[in-house]
Amino acid sequence: MPKCQPPKRFAHPMRWFKRMALCGLISLLLQGTLYAQKPATLKPERFFTVDVASPQCITFDLRLKRFYLTGDRGRVYSFSQLWSPIRSSEREGSDYQAVCAHEKVVYVRDAGVKKVVAYDAGTLLPQYTFDLPASIQPSSYGSGLIWNSARRAFVLTAGMQNKRMILAEFDTDFRQIHEHRLPIASLSALTWFDGALWGFSPDDRMLFRLHPETYTVVRSWRVKTKKIRSFCFDKEGNLLMLRGDKPLIYEFRMPRVQPPK
Repeated sequence: MPKCQPPKRFAHPMRWFKRMALCGLISLLLQGTLYAQKPATLKPERFFTVDVASPQCITFDLRLKRFYLTGDRGRVYSFSQLWSPIRSSEREGSDYQAVCAHEKVVYVRDAGVKKVVAYDAGTLLPQYTFDLPASIQPSSYGSGLIWNSARRAFVLTAGMQNKRMILAEFDTDFRQIHEHRLPIASLSALTWFDGALWGFSPDDRMLFRLHPETYTVVRSWRVKTKKIRSFCFDKEGNLLMLRGDKPLIYEFRMPRVQPPK
């Protein structure tokens, strides 16, 4: 049987074997990188019901340690961190699709009339209303609204262009100041946690951690549960996802992620 000989261009056999070993190492490193980039799958640890009719969106105020939900076609609800009901607002709007809390004020996005309504976080009495530009379009899955602490601006989902999601930034008087395009097909909800912006895509059932300054994707996870409408994190860092067709909340244990640099 003929012996395996190195190619003629490698006169020295050791050089040939070293080159083959180096190619094998590079191949393993490339495969490891691809596996590292593959999104992990999140599965809920438990689920529970919440006493809100037709829930639309959820957020958690870390300072006040309260959950706020929208539902019942224009009503805001507050709950303790142990999910004891505190109070609910009178019905004011038509389609409250997003909610966020900032500086003892609860901001609610009414997609039906393209307005943002500000409520006192304690009494849930409406304080003032802001009109949104006509160019800010809600999606069929929901409309995101969150305060970006890094850029000191409100961030809203603002529609799509060329299959790229648009995020619009507004100042505290809801005057538009910036616009960003993301390589993501859709986002139904936004939240802020652990020094980063987070978004959920219902089309792909993907959870994204976004860089707070550039909005580039830092990491992503695939979510096993279907029909998710909105989400937030509690004080322990657990991921809570609100179902869109039932008053159900799923709880996930999230792996710790280092803040983006």
